[in-house]
Amino acid sequence: MKTVIVFFSIISCLFITPVFAQISHGGKPLPYLLTRSAEENLFESMPSFDLEEQLRLDSMEYNGLRNSNRFAYKFITDFTPENAGVTYTLADGTRVWRLGIRSAGAVSLNLLFTEYELPEGASLFIYDPEQKQVKGSFTSQNNSERRILPVSPIYGEELIIEYQEPANSVFHGKLRIGEVNHGYRSIQRVTEPTSEPSGYACILPLICSLPDGDPYQEVGRSVVELIVDGVYYCTGSLINNTNQDGKPYLLTASHCLNEDFILKNPDYEEIAGKIIAFFNYNSPSCESPMRGTEEMSMVSTYCRAINESTDMALLELTEIPPIYYRPYYAGWNATTSSSGTYACIQHPGGATKRFSLAEKVQLDSFKDSGYNFASNSFWHVPEWTQGSTAEGSSGSPLLDGDNRILGALTGGRSYCYFPYNDYFYSLYYSWEANEESEHQLKSWLAPNRTDRLCDGMDPYAASPAFRLSHVIENGKYDLIETSQSDETYLFGLNGSSKEYAEQYTTSAAAHVYGCYLVTPSFSGRNTLDVDICLYTGKDKPETLVATKKFNPILQYTDGSTSGETSKPLYRSQEHFIAFDTPVEVGSSFFVGYRINNEVNFCTYNIQKGEMTQNSAWIKQGEEWIEASQASGIGFNTALFIDPVVSYYTKTTGNELLASELDIQVNVMRKDKRIDLIFPENPSGAHYRLVDFAGKIIDSQMIQEAQSTWSYPYISSGIYLLSIQQGDQIITRKIVF
Repeated sequence: MKTVIVFFSIISCLFITPVFAQISHGGKPLPYLLTRSAEENLFESMPSFDLEEQLRLDSMEYNGLRNSNRFAYKFITDFTPENAGVTYTLADGTRVWRLGIRSAGAVSLNLLFTEYELPEGASLFIYDPEQKQVKGSFTSQNNSERRILPVSPIYGEELIIEYQEPANSVFHGKLRIGEVNHGYRSIQRVTEPTSEPSGYACILPLICSLPDGDPYQEVGRSVVELIVDGVYYCTGSLINNTNQDGKPYLLTASHCLNEDFILKNPDYEEIAGKIIAFFNYNSPSCESPMRGTEEMSMVSTYCRAINESTDMALLELTEIPPIYYRPYYAGWNATTSSSGTYACIQHPGGATKRFSLAEKVQLDSFKDSGYNFASNSFWHVPEWTQGSTAEGSSGSPLLDGDNRILGALTGGRSYCYFPYNDYFYSLYYSWEANEESEHQLKSWLAPNRTDRLCDGMDPYAASPAFRLSHVIENGKYDLIETSQSDETYLFGLNGSSKEYAEQYTTSAAAHVYGCYLVTPSFSGRNTLDVDICLYTGKDKPETLVATKKFNPILQYTDGSTSGETSKPLYRSQEHFIAFDTPVEVGSSFFVGYRINNEVNFCTYNIQKGEMTQNSAWIKQGEEWIEASQASGIGFNTALFIDPVVSYYTKTTGNELLASELDIQVNVMRKDKRIDLIFPENPSGAHYRLVDFAGKIIDSQMIQEAQSTWSYPYISSGIYLLSIQQGDQIITRKIVF
């Protein structure tokens, strides 16, 4: 099976801005020094285990189907505020619980809260003792029906859990740490330039399709990298349904969930709850692939359908991916008829998103010792004309010539020097292979319909988000450099400037969610202090409207060290930095960075002589000057700083269009209930709920400061809630 070991970070809930790689909700933990005196009582130490025996068992599980390997040893625990750690109360009445976890020799530690339910106003953080890696805050917005919370790895032998609960909380939070995973294996991820895995060189980064008209730009956004149970890599894809209701169904392979069929009668619902999906992990360059952004991910899914006889698995994310993730739900083809060039978009070996091409597929049987798959239930790729597949590609979609999903990868033996014989389970056979809904696709993807074809969908099509990029749009992603003069970066720390910006002009006012930055390798940059800055202005940067610290997290170790404490910058890579809230700008704005200390930093820029117009700016003294006119630079260029924007409209499904209203919105998904709490009498406030197709479900004036609406009769899916009071309006996605 084409799965592989994992070593990534994870994410939790929806709506607010991500801190590091997780969608979390702002705030900071208390200074760790406050409890240094209680360190002896703070820590719980994990017992030792036989690492050599674990590695021996790992090696025995390898087979010709490329099954997964573990990277972590799982300890089953039962730590709560009542039985572990230290608790104390701050002067304002805030109750604090801290617990340290220590496991000698660990490359990383990650946790699973098997009980998680927080009151409004409470915050949870997880961090290393130096507070260089901080996960959170996690809040009541991370509460879920499962009442669990997986937390991404902290690198090193120790981590701290910190829970803050206000004095006036309506109930005490419920927290229970049921699993501690001791990472014992280091994974070398894709790096630039020499560490690119040679075995994947023939599987081109997705951006390499741009010169061919970018045929996979849209459907490629549906493909995500998966971490299963904190241990395995796989690939999955968001998939549409005929109701067009925006349910975030996720197609992958069943063997990704059952450890290559080693687990007998697995609890798929529990395993699905411990899946993390990484969006947009793409190389920003083609010829010399780099690491992509790792800051966009979501945690936890529901298990909707499993069929082990065909290897089919259909999951559903517990929340809708936010707009700035730019999700896309792929269409599908559940027939036996297809044509055109076939493509497989995948994350081989946990690497950045790539694609392989074939001219022919055929329905066939996939026979391998020990696996009793149904006959003629697989699409067989006899030969790849470009690329292959690899471990970690399991679950990746096979696309027909119309970019509809035909099936998902189960296994095979292809590699770059032998691009033959891979097998994808077919949607056709898995459609109604079993009459029970939990073992077929039709009940979920085409309920009460006879359709066997479905087009793809952007869930934010009414006002989609865009990645603006002067580098990519001009086709210059392989013609980038870090211009230097006298051993200093022209767009970094030098004698004349510490601040730079890239100019963008749009057709209308927009919301800026954050920006991508592509940076070269640096060394010894542990004290980096850089602000990401957003300016408005007609002809040059004028008004600073938002800032955010550049502080990306570590996502892997390099095999020679066992406890990096911050995301290293010694490799070329892409980052995504999100602002705390979407920022409204006019049709002209500037996004850039400001270096606050004496540590050098820069982004890539387009090489000299490659641009006829200039869009890069430099601040010399108190004056902003175009790079083409600035002393020491003097040529047209663009910086590799790409904002993610959507155009402003009050009628779209954007997460938060405008909000000066202090309104609390609570959604009880199971009961299909919405609770609204205003800080005072909601004079003149209007409430409106519409479905994804724009049909008005409810529209009325709000009479009380606390109001409740229930909709037991409506179907599950995405709805848009808008509340208007005077000139102010908020719009929220509601998921039932």
